[in-house]
Amino acid sequence: MPAIDADLQAAYLYSFPYYEMARTRYLMLDFPLNPQRGEVNTLLHRRSLADHRTRGVTTPNNDTLYSVAWLDLDAGPLALTLPRVAGRYWSLQFMDASSGTAALLGSRLDGQGGFELWVMRDGDPRQPPAGVRVLRLPTRDVWMLARFGLDSAADLQAVHALQDAMRLQPVVSGAAPAAPRAPQRALGSPEDGSNYLAVVNDMLARNGVPAAEKAMVAGWSTLGIGMTAPSAEQASRWDAGLPALNAALRETGGISAAATTARGWSYPDAAIGTYGGNHALRARVALGGLAALPPQEALYLSATSDNNGEPLHGQHRYRLRLPAEGIDAAAFWSLTMYQVEPDGRLFFVDNPIARYAVGDRTRGLSKGANGAIELVVQPQPPAEPAKQANWLPSPQGPFRLILRAYGPSVALAQGQAPLPVIEKLP
Repeated sequence: MPAIDADLQAAYLYSFPYYEMARTRYLMLDFPLNPQRGEVNTLLHRRSLADHRTRGVTTPNNDTLYSVAWLDLDAGPLALTLPRVAGRYWSLQFMDASSGTAALLGSRLDGQGGFELWVMRDGDPRQPPAGVRVLRLPTRDVWMLARFGLDSAADLQAVHALQDAMRLQPVVSGAAPAAPRAPQRALGSPEDGSNYLAVVNDMLARNGVPAAEKAMVAGWSTLGIGMTAPSAEQASRWDAGLPALNAALRETGGISAAATTARGWSYPDAAIGTYGGNHALRARVALGGLAALPPQEALYLSATSDNNGEPLHGQHRYRLRLPAEGIDAAAFWSLTMYQVEPDGRLFFVDNPIARYAVGDRTRGLSKGANGAIELVVQPQPPAEPAKQANWLPSPQGPFRLILRAYGPSVALAQGQAPLPVIEKLP
């Protein structure tokens, strides 16, 4: 791999999340091959749990149903109505144009919900009526992601009713929102320098650069960042640099970008979801875990190797022992299998039993005398019938396990609670 230009890499790590947000929005709203594409400022409800065909966002979960909306706050506030959500996990995450969590509501902080909310951009002078909450966000483009927990497929109808009771509408009539510049490589990493600059600069122009970052971004004008019309030479520099930059990001990308490790599991950086000035972390998560929640809401632990430190791969069989007491989480927990794609993104594994994860709501798992669960992790079904109930299918190639804990305990967050043990079998 050729040496990476340090200035180009710094600009790339800063700008890549803007590109990825534009790419994700394009896939959901404008990509011609998406039969479920929606419109801006309109709720789009996912009626079934994600499966191996879910490719819009890397590292999808199989725990919640989503309701999403891509907001354009340029024309004024949007009124959002959320029904009362009783007896289940829910959250509303609002991500700014750089992919950071600008606001987070949910059962952990807001109980059962049931309110009307005005969503508006900072600086909008309008005030909501009495009794209406207001949420002021820093950018024009916002991705709103609602999550509703459910116990099983039998619970789908109840969550559908909650989704149907949600409302999103403009407070005032305004000009039709204009879509951001579309990425040319919608399904892969950016490689075209001219298009990459066009998408990133359009996002920066639409949303503005935070005051604390203006001097830094201005310093990258020689690279074409922040420019209305980058030169051909600047685009060529990105043409030459993007393959190596993409490859380097793939090597470190994901919500598994660890701050610490505990018993083979990587703990995420505490800044995940908010990021602050940690542009490298934000870029890694944008590639391998876009829309990750902050750790206090949901803790994402990742395993890429077994208990001996050897990489996880489908050519091997594994036994995964879950603690008898389960995982210490107030809402729920899940353990999800992902195949690692060539571009570094993570998706579910196609398998004959349509099982992509196990957790505290999974029915039919066989337990030992002490209540512990031993999972069989391999591409093919176990030969022994007694073990088939506890099979977690893996891909033929490299894979990653993500342990999610919604409402993690302090002990779990600090690496002091029991965790699953992954053992390679002969």
